[in-house]
Amino acid sequence: MRTRHLDPEALRALVAIADTASFSAAAQQLGRTQSAVSLQIKRLEETLGQTLLRRVQGRVDGATAEGLALLGYAREILRLNDEACASIAPDAAAGTLRVGLPEELMESVFPAAMARFRALHPRMRLLVRADAAAPLRDALDGGELDLIVFKHCGGALPRKAETLWQEPLLWAAGEAYAATLATAVPLPLALFGENCVFRVAATAALARAKRDGLLAYTGSSLAGLRHALRCGLGVAVLPRSLLQPGLCAIEKGLPPLPEARILSASSADLHPAGERLRALLAEEIAGQRGMAAAA
Repeated sequence: MRTRHLDPEALRALVAIADTASFSAAAQQLGRTQSAVSLQIKRLEETLGQTLLRRVQGRVDGATAEGLALLGYAREILRLNDEACASIAPDAAAGTLRVGLPEELMESVFPAAMARFRALHPRMRLLVRADAAAPLRDALDGGELDLIVFKHCGGALPRKAETLWQEPLLWAAGEAYAATLATAVPLPLALFGENCVFRVAATAALARAKRDGLLAYTGSSLAGLRHALRCGLGVAVLPRSLLQPGLCAIEKGLPPLPEARILSASSADLHPAGERLRALLAEEIAGQRGMAAAA
């Protein structure tokens, strides 16, 4: 069987066209002429013996079934190519990056993002602090951290903060106890520590509704909070994506809550490696929470 080799630059052109739905926009993004990009796709299709893009009156109308199949491989090939080049580049980043983030992200998205970051920047040392939003923002302002990822609910966004993820904030309880707890007076609450923005959002919502609450459980671990809910200790506020089997949203009887956001902020002189870590964290958050919310 004849061995066929895929040109990484042709794969990069295919991905750019798929993302922009335009040969001209892809060419501009890649810094090439439109004719050069068209030639790359033509040669790629000839190599594979398949039509990869649907064309209608000279315009791109999405990828064919074969093109969609190849796109998944193309993105992974390009990611590995770029990581391999970056990891052995003469100017590969070396130094220290000080990062702060919520504890629940340490349990979920950070391990995957960290593995990808180390492949890109093996000589960069990370110093990580898990904490609530207010202490992290104070540490960034005080020059103690270079990059922070933090939770935010309601109100104006902090200056120079970038939104990485946004979703509804819900009242949540164990499925076996939700109906009973929702009407309890006072409302038993299972919340994170005093500095948690979810806790602040819950208490503010109850105050506006003139509804009394009673703190029945408090802790810093997401796993511990989920156990408390499954045991019927109280009602919590959580983003929809953090619900798990055995937990449910309470849709009626409790006051509305603001949107839950995950934001990031950084020092003015953040190292490019820090920007890459921010992007990796955003990708992992979107991937994991997007799948959980859709489940």
